[in-house]
Amino acid sequence: MDYRILGPLEALDGERSIPLGGPRQRALLALLLLHGNETLTRDVIVDELWGDRPPPTVAKVLQNCVSALRKELPGGTETLRTVGGAYALNLAPDELDRDRFERLLGEGRAALVAGDNRDAAERLRNALALWRGSPLSDFAYERFAQDEIGRLEELHIAALEERIEADLALGRHDELVPELEALVARHGLRERLRWQLMLALYRAGRQAEALEAYRHARRTLTSELGIEPGRTLQELERAILAQDPALDVLPPRQVAPQVGGSAQPGRLAASPLVGRDEELSLLEAGLDDALTGRGRLFVVVGDAGSGKTRLADEVASRAKQRGGRILWGRGWHGGGAPAYWPWRQAMRDAGRSLPEPEADDDAARFRFFEAVTETLRAEAAEQPLVLVFDDLQAADEDSLLLLEFVASELPEMAALVLALGRPETTRIEDLGRHATRMMRLEG
Repeated sequence: MDYRILGPLEALDGERSIPLGGPRQRALLALLLLHGNETLTRDVIVDELWGDRPPPTVAKVLQNCVSALRKELPGGTETLRTVGGAYALNLAPDELDRDRFERLLGEGRAALVAGDNRDAAERLRNALALWRGSPLSDFAYERFAQDEIGRLEELHIAALEERIEADLALGRHDELVPELEALVARHGLRERLRWQLMLALYRAGRQAEALEAYRHARRTLTSELGIEPGRTLQELERAILAQDPALDVLPPRQVAPQVGGSAQPGRLAASPLVGRDEELSLLEAGLDDALTGRGRLFVVVGDAGSGKTRLADEVASRAKQRGGRILWGRGWHGGGAPAYWPWRQAMRDAGRSLPEPEADDDAARFRFFEAVTETLRAEAAEQPLVLVFDDLQAADEDSLLLLEFVASELPEMAALVLALGRPETTRIEDLGRHATRMMRLEG
């Protein structure tokens, strides 16, 4: 199957376009695609699709929509399953264009970091070629789609910036200028695009226009936001004025040289990670988002020895190199650990002690969760965070509830959270519903 949401909703079985029915039936499929392989209860579906005013016959309408989709989708009830009082859409890897886009974006970013600009440009072009218009454009005014539309639009412009960076490093500055001028006109507050336009103009021998591009950026930022351009733009202006030779030869991103394949510094100084390129690319994309203030949660599930901790350590190593602060907590199998033990460890790494709940009731627990979240928000505002919670199968249930609570606030923090546990971990499926991605590792 080939499901597409990077534009109007489409579903193809090979070359055959599958009829998807009316607006509500299409909305149901879109909702299930956004939660692929997750079980959604009937109540959740009704709330997402009809809000506070479902029709009296909503149960029958939903049942009819499900039956109609099953008739059209290959596999029928095996593809769109009933699980108790809930539904789940089976979604294989790469069947959804969003997932293919994110995989290619992660691979492109990884290639950029490695200095392989040609490969990065190709992968990023392939990622962008999947877009056919505004994401989920059929559902622009549907509540269930709003967050994902915003997230995907941000990823799209970020992918464009990454592809332009690769093209700049490949010396394609002349052809980039018109594209960058159009992008700056549409996204005038994105300083990275302004920076890229200035550099492309300078490398094209248009120094005066590059300086004018800086002045235009400054006027826009001061008039609309009341702020001066960031340090990166200011430094580029000074380099252009000085005709710094480094501007002619260095790619936009500086990559630290690797000596003899040595391991990157990390918590464990572990050997190089092998065989996890796809997972690492996705986590690297999540790290990129987190470093720019769009927090992400990834849940990694696997049996003992499947490589969960090693994967997290690799991400932590890369985050540390890029200025992130690493906080690490883990469950304790030996018994006797106090409540919230993984959180106590993580907060200790941050130089803080975990506040104590005022009482043993729901209201007090909510206030406690809120206090922990605000502490993390303050820490992330000073320095981007990577929080790794390992061995969650040995953690107390309240620690996992706190993690779910924090996950709901992550999109507004500069924080990446990695939750690692075995398949039997309590509440791991509930936690996965809050995650950007739930990864299942095979040993």
